[in-house]
Amino acid sequence: MTVNSLLRLRQICLLARDLEWTSNLLCAAFDAQVVFRDPRMAAGGELTNTHIRLGDSFLETVSPSDFAWEASTTQTRLLERNGDCGYMAIVQVPDVAIASQSMAAQGKGIGMVSGGLVECPGSPGSGFAGVKSRRYVVGEPLPKRDGFVAGINVQFHPSDFGTLAEIQENWPGHESFPRNKGAYFPAGNSWQRDVDARPHGGVTTGFAAVEIAPRGIDPAEVCKHWQQGLGAGCWIDEDQPAVLQLAAGQTMRFVEPGTDGRSGVIGVDLWNVPGATKKFESLDICGVTWRLVEPST
Repeated sequence: MTVNSLLRLRQICLLARDLEWTSNLLCAAFDAQVVFRDPRMAAGGELTNTHIRLGDSFLETVSPSDFAWEASTTQTRLLERNGDCGYMAIVQVPDVAIASQSMAAQGKGIGMVSGGLVECPGSPGSGFAGVKSRRYVVGEPLPKRDGFVAGINVQFHPSDFGTLAEIQENWPGHESFPRNKGAYFPAGNSWQRDVDARPHGGVTTGFAAVEIAPRGIDPAEVCKHWQQGLGAGCWIDEDQPAVLQLAAGQTMRFVEPGTDGRSGVIGVDLWNVPGATKKFESLDICGVTWRLVEPST
């Protein structure tokens, strides 16, 4: 079965009460560093965040502000119910105009819950000066103009996808792997400068799989929602109806919640650095079980 090489699990997002403690723990565990803190998110007053680069992938942690706790936002209520937890799975798509429409039609058809278009003069790695953003309209194509970098993100409701789901298309250069240095706006526009000097740390080269436990819906049905939403280029083996195959050996696994009741993103597999001794088999951080697995051949 042919898999579209652009359909990749590109980012995982966590939700934590203590941003600095959690980020420092993740950096130490995965031998990686924070490459971006989104000033636009902080300016909104409700959330702060960090992005850690794992090879070509990114691990984001978001944390509510004091204002958010006073206002009782979605994020604070989730933390009160689940504690620190996995929050979102982000997949890179080849054409966000097509994928946004098909993702919006899945399940109950709730559609987009959030979406934005970002455009900035310059090139990948040139920074954020002059950046402009606006709300995204489902079905709108990503603008691709010479002298500019651009990105679109669209989020969909957890009840249809087992967790908060996001698709991303960025331009230019998101088709090159490994050592990708193309545009990827969730992590800013300067992380590219360090890729050649340090493609990855000594623990992992990036994501191998995400494990999602839907709440109140059959895992195989949720898997089908993702497959139909992402469209041609990902596939489901009939012998594993709750496992979605993406590019480069990546998978999305959908399982029943365990006895602890955790739902959403509950596990992440990371590719071990080729030829290196594993630093661990598995560990639990921020309500997520992290496993090191050997690279696919």
